Amino acid sequence: MSTKLHYTTYVDDWMNALPLGNGRVGAMLYGNPHRETIEINEESLWSGRRIREKNHATPEDLSEIRRLIFEDRLEEAASLSRSTFLADPPRVRFYESFGEIFVDFEDKSPYRDYRKELELSDGLASVSWKKGDITYRSECFVSEACDGLIYRVETDGAPFSCTVTMKRKQDAYTAAITHDTLLLNGRVTYGPHPHYGEGGEGMAFGARIRVVTDGHTEEHHDHIAVKDATHLTVYGAFATNYDVQRFDIDDQKDPRAALTACMERMAAASYEEIRATHKADFRRAFGAVRLELEGPDYGNEPTDERLRRLREGREDPDLLTLYYHFGHYLLLSSAGGRATLPPNLQGIWCHDFRPPWGADYHTNINLQMNYWPAETGNCSGTLTPLTHFMNMLSEFGRQTAKEQFGADGWCINHTTDIFGRTGVHDLVDCGFFPMAGAWMCLPLWEHYEFTGDTAYLREIYPVLEGACRFLRDYLVETEEGYLTTSPSNSPENAFYYQHPDGSRKSGMLTHGATIDFEIIHALFTRVIHACPLVGGNTAFAAELADILKRLPPLRVSERYGTLCEWIDDYEEVEPGHRHVSHLFGLHPSDQINETDPVIYEAAKATLARRLSHGGGATGWSRAWIINFYARLKDGDKAHHHLNALLKKSTADNLFDMHPPFQIDGNFGGTAGVTEMLIQSHLGTPDHRVVSLLPALPAAWPAGRLYGVKARGGFAFDLSWRDGQLTEVTVTATLDSTLALKLPEGASVPRTKAACVIESHVLSCPMKAGERVHLHFEH
Repeated sequence: MSTKLHYTTYVDDWMNALPLGNGRVGAMLYGNPHRETIEINEESLWSGRRIREKNHATPEDLSEIRRLIFEDRLEEAASLSRSTFLADPPRVRFYESFGEIFVDFEDKSPYRDYRKELELSDGLASVSWKKGDITYRSECFVSEACDGLIYRVETDGAPFSCTVTMKRKQDAYTAAITHDTLLLNGRVTYGPHPHYGEGGEGMAFGARIRVVTDGHTEEHHDHIAVKDATHLTVYGAFATNYDVQRFDIDDQKDPRAALTACMERMAAASYEEIRATHKADFRRAFGAVRLELEGPDYGNEPTDERLRRLREGREDPDLLTLYYHFGHYLLLSSAGGRATLPPNLQGIWCHDFRPPWGADYHTNINLQMNYWPAETGNCSGTLTPLTHFMNMLSEFGRQTAKEQFGADGWCINHTTDIFGRTGVHDLVDCGFFPMAGAWMCLPLWEHYEFTGDTAYLREIYPVLEGACRFLRDYLVETEEGYLTTSPSNSPENAFYYQHPDGSRKSGMLTHGATIDFEIIHALFTRVIHACPLVGGNTAFAAELADILKRLPPLRVSERYGTLCEWIDDYEEVEPGHRHVSHLFGLHPSDQINETDPVIYEAAKATLARRLSHGGGATGWSRAWIINFYARLKDGDKAHHHLNALLKKSTADNLFDMHPPFQIDGNFGGTAGVTEMLIQSHLGTPDHRVVSLLPALPAAWPAGRLYGVKARGGFAFDLSWRDGQLTEVTVTATLDSTLALKLPEGASVPRTKAACVIESHVLSCPMKAGERVHLHFEH
């Protein structure tokens, strides 16, 4: 089982650097033997600050738009929507790089025997090389306990000289204040822009760098010179004056206090002690889930070489396990530990001041996808930042719900930031998506389903109920008596329709996109179930149940035999579009499953049509397709697209490429592997059925999976050979009844537990902490 990325060639590029993080602080280690570069990020360093965005639509505008839509005057409806719905300012600002630490070695002679590594299980990167007869070795990690970065380089005893500094290309200055300490101080500044609003001063930020060495040190204007050292340790602390409890900058907050506290923590222990604590902490979190696939061992080959060979057609199951573990590593490093904010489009790793899509929060799938592997991957702690984030957004979203739509509750659209923006951003056609908030409720619900934590359910219930209240008010009645969403779009996709004058037009806004009804079904059914558990309003729950009966049914296209993406059987402008939003009910939700064969087959046809027209061209979209095929129980196709994800959309450092870098593909790919091996979405929230090896591909005849979680509070260890289960150990984390669907052709398992098997489902009441062992005979 590979848990190590390694390389034997240095490439001077950010996309070849290795990611490190403790949730709050991120680092990218380049591994340069001449001038080491470590790019730093801090989760909250954004341009901008809290503003009150202006909404221009009135209830009269909304009523008129709906009238035009119901009269099929979609062009006029879209025009009025564009002139009223867009927020002012229309875009959110950016997540930014914090700066770069440089360790510039005096000796620039040629090097050899180069090796760069990232050991995922330790959260530690290392580089080794030789210059002449001198061997160098460096290590770098971001400590959760100390909340800072530590970089160390040493030789085999020969002296070296270097300079150490930290720079930021804008809005900051660096000064050496003693022979061993650097300070970086800055404040984000930004100019006025019609897209982003007025200019001004934003977030204050700072860094403190301390150098410890056995060599001689001297301070210079903006760097520290180190002479005749055999070892050098750089300690880095980083902070801003952002207040996550307020979702805004706190001008009374001095980042220097946080920097001092961090430095004191790191000064209180030796490098060896900090390193040992870090490794132990990270191994505990990372080791919770482990996947092993039997096959050839190419672990001694460099990771970039293994990727190249995979692209040439070589099977490398162990490289897929490395990718799988890398996804969990990225989640722990960007959302675990010290994180107070959820990972954005690039996690916490960003090279620019205006990165692609601002490295913001996209909520029409991308932020949701970041959390797909969290619960199954035994990383429940990573939900804490998201839970707070959604609590805050639900408060800000009340304004948008009331002003834009005259509705109760709260909503957000397709983009937000760390300052609580909830309006329609970018362009109305694609940025209008008031279903985003309801979709964002589902990762919170999943945490409850996997843990059974009723105290947590009570905490999030107001958020869930508020989203339902908005949806209730947003629905309008059609002539047929159904309730529909209007206006509505299927994220970022367009369709052809016939204009009243008979001409053929294209548009994105209509009413009743299929994903809307699937999201409503998912959220309402869960809130109805939760209501009595938290002492909620039973009359409101009954109202939701009545609404569910009045939603339009899922429909099969007469044109293609696919699932209709909109309320009408429109033809797509782009049949291979990256979003496959109308299959939301297949994954990540559960409405589309084998209990309704007609819709299930239509889902298969939908996916086949998308792919036949070039679908899956982006990394995150390909990752979604893996999950779709896993839910369709087609392991070979899921495996094919997993390989395609690595071949076509993965950089040499294993970052997902949209392109460019976008981290949701990593998280979606990892989640897809788990879905191939264990599923627990069938049934109801109080009685889920677990299925093992539901989409096992022929390419994985034997393997083992340890520590993976299922809904209902169960952890599984399982092994298989010749494509059949051999051993299963189930551990209950709460009092619950296990319902385990036995795979087709599986023998009745041997067990000492009191189990009942009926209709191929094994049922077994279990107490918290109890373990059940199942042995399957071949």
